[in-house]
Amino acid sequence: MGNVKAPDEIQQEFIDGFVAAGDTFEQFDYLLQLSAQLEELPEERKVKEVLVEGCQSQVWLYPSWEGASSGEGFALEGDSDTLMVRGVIYLFQQMFSGQDARAIIECPVRFVEETELVYIFDAKRQAGVSAIASTIKDFARKALSNKEEPHHG
Repeated sequence: MGNVKAPDEIQQEFIDGFVAAGDTFEQFDYLLQLSAQLEELPEERKVKEVLVEGCQSQVWLYPSWEGASSGEGFALEGDSDTLMVRGVIYLFQQMFSGQDARAIIECPVRFVEETELVYIFDAKRQAGVSAIASTIKDFARKALSNKEEPHHG
């Protein structure tokens, strides 16, 4: 895997960042600061075909593989019409960029319940975070199952 940190290690660094930020309001502010680091998608790429179902806000995701083969070198582009969700997309982008499919599937998503985000995000928002995680993990599972199928020819 080279020198790429494990996704859960990256996630822990963000969790530590949230905790170090302070109380609920300061953690919310930290999330908004992260959202500012996410590159915006051009309007023409905000199409309904890539909308994540199960999110209160509009969330557009473009997962891809940039490695030598499918399932290697994960890349994520995404955007949302809500700042805090843009922060969540940025977190996933940082956690999973450059990872392989198995590392993505095996990484537990715990940054909401281990920070004050658990109080900031109501049940619908938390379901939205899960929907984003599921979209990414399903994309990774698909790459793995394609790899494991025997090729006839």
